Amino acid sequence: MRTQSEKKREAIVQAAQSLFMECGFERTSMSMIAERMRGSKQTLYNYFQSKEDLLRAVLEYDVGKVADQVSDHFRDAKDLREALISCGIIYLEAQLSPSAIANIRVVSTQPRDSGFGEHFYDNVLRPAWNRLCDVFEAWMEQGKLKKADPWLAAMQWKGLVLLDLFESRLLGATTKTSRKQIEAAAEQGADAFLAIYGVAPADPKTTTAS
Repeated sequence: MRTQSEKKREAIVQAAQSLFMECGFERTSMSMIAERMRGSKQTLYNYFQSKEDLLRAVLEYDVGKVADQVSDHFRDAKDLREALISCGIIYLEAQLSPSAIANIRVVSTQPRDSGFGEHFYDNVLRPAWNRLCDVFEAWMEQGKLKKADPWLAAMQWKGLVLLDLFESRLLGATTKTSRKQIEAAAEQGADAFLAIYGVAPADPKTTTAS
């Protein structure tokens, strides 16, 4: 059960996330976030020392929430194809959301020597993908997928599902991705992934009765 402090921290993160989307990271101030929270700046600084620390928390919250959904869904899966499709939909809806697009834009515009991008990749993105690697590795050990490098499998699944949808949104070539497009990409990505890593069922004609 979450403590009152944890709930307060999450509420601050959500308020900051909404303001970063509405006003942009640079134009958002700690005073604006405190006002949105109907609290004091001192309360805000009790949780986060700077706006940059708060941005890190926003990124961790956003990515972690999706990683939780995908990992849990995969682990509970009975049918691999259906799991790949449904998780592909979860991932695409999150990755193509306005908040995710805004977050990537903010990170990519931080000064190169700030180390912000490196921190985001090493401490947020890569650990999230490592969780999917663990799921794929377990499936490989159970004989549900061909044995291979789990990291490579995770990255190839991502590419097969994502196609050019993210770039077109990030660069403003498109402003919306329909549910139909997302479902089609998830299904096509699942089938392509299983064509590479799927394990063919045993042919009953080649088996003998015991």
